[in-house]
Amino acid sequence: MVRLFVKYNSCNNQEFINFEQKQKRDFFNLTIRPRLNSSSLSIQNSTSDTYNTDFGNKISLGFGIEAEYILPFNKNKWAIAIEPTYQSYKSEKRTKQNEFLAGTLIANVKYSSIEVPFTIRHYFFLNNNSKLFVNASYIIDLSSKSTIDFVRDNGTNESSIDIKTRGNAAIGIGYKQNDKYSLEIRYQANRDFLKDSLIWESKYNPLSIVFGYSLF
Repeated sequence: MVRLFVKYNSCNNQEFINFEQKQKRDFFNLTIRPRLNSSSLSIQNSTSDTYNTDFGNKISLGFGIEAEYILPFNKNKWAIAIEPTYQSYKSEKRTKQNEFLAGTLIANVKYSSIEVPFTIRHYFFLNNNSKLFVNASYIIDLSSKSTIDFVRDNGTNESSIDIKTRGNAAIGIGYKQNDKYSLEIRYQANRDFLKDSLIWESKYNPLSIVFGYSLF
C-alpha cells in the first residue's frame, strides 16, 4: 500500500510524507588520524648497572589511517577497526662514568615502527550530530632498523642492541562530531622493547592525542 501511495502521488505531483522512509546509514568509515605522542623509555641490564638508562619523555608526531566497520546491531553502537600507524621515538642520554671507566657513555635510541591496532569501539550518542566513544585495542608493532647504541665520547662503540618488540594493549576515550571530526586520548600499556633478551628489561609507555578526519 505504501508503494502504491508513493507512486500515485508522485505521478500526480502531489506533496506527501513517507513515514517509512529509512535513513541511509554508512557502515564503513575511512579516517585520516594524525597524532601527537608523548612517550617515555627506560631500560635496565640485570648484569651491569652501567647500561641502565632512563631516556626520558619525548614528544613526536605520528600518522595513521583507520578503517572502521559499524556493526549492524544494538542501534549501531558497536564498531571494529584496524589502524596502521607510523610512529617513532628518538632520544640520547649522556652519563659521566667514574674514574675507572674513562669518559662519558652516550646511549642513543632510534626507534620507528608501523603499529597495527585491532580495536573494538563503543559509541554513546549525545544527539544526532555528536557522540562519545571508548576503545579497547591490541597493538601489533612492526619495528624496522631500530637500535639502542652505547658509545664513548671518544667514538668507541661499547654495545648495540636490536629493538624487537612485543604487542601491547591500549585504551582510549574520544569524541566525534558530525561523523566527520574526532578527537581521542589513547593510553598504551607497557611495550616490551627487547623481547629476545634474557638480561634486558624495558618500559615504554606512549600517551597519544589522536585527531581524526573521516573521508567517508
